[in-house]
Amino acid sequence: MFEDMRVYIERNGRPYNYLPTVNKLNQEREQNLIQEETDRIDQTEKTNTAQLQTKQHEREALEKLQ
Repeated sequence: MFEDMRVYIERNGRPYNYLPTVNKLNQEREQNLIQEETDRIDQTEKTNTAQLQTKQHEREALEKLQ
């Protein structure tokens, strides 16, 4: 009986009971992944810039010694 009721209720598709749709969830996941990727790229660029500045300061300090 329960299975027959479930089949009847879901005949037009599964009810989502005000939950977000699969498409909306996928869009949010994609946006989160894009944001994580841009954050990672920004962090990598900051790290590279900091390393270059450190090397430049070390080089300048060595040139002053000569």
